[in-house]
Formats: sequence, structure tokens, C-alpha cells
Amino acid sequence: MKLPVFPNWYPYNDMVFDGHLQVGDCAVKTRSYNWDYRGLVLFYTSGRTERRAVEIYGYENSPAHHKVIIGIADLVAVRELTLEEAKKMVCNFNNLDPRLLDRVLRRNGLTKDPDAPFWIYNYGYYVAPLRIGYFFKNPKRFAKPVPFSWPAGPIRPIFIEVTRNSALYKQMLTASK
Repeated sequence: MKLPVFPNWYPYNDMVFDGHLQVGDCAVKTRSYNWDYRGLVLFYTSGRTERRAVEIYGYENSPAHHKVIIGIADLVAVRELTLEEAKKMVCNFNNLDPRLLDRVLRRNGLTKDPDAPFWIYNYGYYVAPLRIGYFFKNPKRFAKPVPFSWPAGPIRPIFIEVTRNSALYKQMLTASK
């Protein structure tokens, strides 16, 4: 069985499994590119860290959190975010109360124009979403992260043969129960 491995900086994948990236009934991650795949996806945390997210959510940054596959979820949709979804993701990424978003954006000199594209919020201190949303359901964190060596090259998802990695296969079976 081959499954895609979806990479991201620490702690973004953890944020999926901790409920910090929810939009409606889906966990959402963002990318700049579309993808036709739908189905189960493995979540790999790279060696890089988004320090702002670690700080605002209180994550501990240690080597044990890097270069591991931490869980699995079902990718159900890939599409451009609506303006409201993008605003929600700004709040998610920055641990910001949605009721304060417009005030925070105005204070930082950003437009309140409802027709402005959501990427206008990519401003200085705030982490902003990319334009394409990847919508996941049923995220399941593995009881024990599985070490994984990401091959050199592009940062887009790659497919791996799950049954060739006994630790990964065991965690997948445990998570599916």
C-alpha cells in the first residue's frame, strides 16, 4: 500500500492533531499549489521550525519532534480558500480571537476591504495562510512518532510503500482502531 507523506515545519502538523487548525469540521493546511489526490495522507514533520507558532501555542521544540511521521488523516478536498476561511486560518495560525481580527488588521495598517484577497493579511508579525486549502477529516496521531528520512529534492508530498516500514505500518494499524 502506497500513501503520500505530507511534509511541514514543526509544529504545523501537531497543530492539526491538537485541533488548532480547524475550519468547520475539517483540519485545514494551506499550500500554494493544487493537488488531485484524495484519501489517506501521512503527516511528516521536517527539521525546520516555525518559531512564531511554537511561541504562541506553547509547543516545546526538541529534536524528538522533527524528521518523524506523526499521524494520518483523510484528505477530502483541495481548493482555494474563501475569504472567511482565510480569515479563520489567520486566527488559527496566530492563536488570535476571531472577534479581534479586524481590529488587529486595522491597527497594523491593513485594508478592511471585504473584496481584498486573503493573502493581504500576510503582514509582518502575523502568519498568513497560502491560497489553497487542504481539508482533512479524521486526523489520528500516532502513539509513537515514526522516524523517516525525507529524500532530498522538492518539498511536495511523496508516496511511500507503507508495508515496507514495520514501525509505520504498526502505528497505522493502531491508529485505525
